[in-house]
Amino acid sequence: FKLYDKEVAQGIVAPQDFVNENSVKILGGNVKKGDGIFVISDEELTDLSLSEKEYELIKPYYTSDELDKYCTNKKNSYWIIYTNSDFKNIEKIKAYPKIKEHLDKFKDVITSHNKPYGLHRSREEKFFKNEKILSLRKCKEPTFTFSDFDCYVSQTYFIIQTERFNLKYLTAYLNSKIIKFWLRFKGKMQGKNYQIDKEPLLNIPIIKSEYESNIIQLFDDILNNEDDINNLFYEIFNLTKKEINMIESYL
Repeated sequence: FKLYDKEVAQGIVAPQDFVNENSVKILGGNVKKGDGIFVISDEELTDLSLSEKEYELIKPYYTSDELDKYCTNKKNSYWIIYTNSDFKNIEKIKAYPKIKEHLDKFKDVITSHNKPYGLHRSREEKFFKNEKILSLRKCKEPTFTFSDFDCYVSQTYFIIQTERFNLKYLTAYLNSKIIKFWLRFKGKMQGKNYQIDKEPLLNIPIIKSEYESNIIQLFDDILNNEDDINNLFYEIFNLTKKEINMIESYL
């Protein structure tokens, strides 16, 4: 099997997530590098004193600090103001006055097609909800993360959401050394780093197996069982000792 195009989406493209050095030059002394624009910290969120209505636009935002190989740390450090292309219409933001006031401070540096109140590309929201796999685009080694709660990410991730496979099984499969090996020689590399774009994700051959229930069971104790999972996938592909040693020597 292979993933379908509609089962893979890129994360959010924000016009500006944080204030950078160029933004400071444009905006002057009222801001500092690292201040949140569309992505804000816990402290910045508290300081905004938003209404219940405005909290509808605030979504939990995750980075590689929380998204480990296999599993997600539920405690996020940041939040994203999640506004879609509807907010290109200025009337839309009027129901969210404190968010409008916040974004107005950065109006001169927001370059979104939906400026100044809409994200550049908000993406289809269903991909950030329910069960999904988050795939880090540029990495030293392939990193696929299972999440079963609301988890909003930037364009540095692709999101896999499918009902054709058990996602715990698929996460384990994609994190296995045999797929790391496949991505090294059939995917896209930047020097020694992997660049896992949508095309290689759609081309990864996926195999279903009688071992699926065993692997799902191992997934629940994944931190102690990575070697066991790799060995099962070697067995699924009927690899010889020589072939296994070849894979191990490359990785």
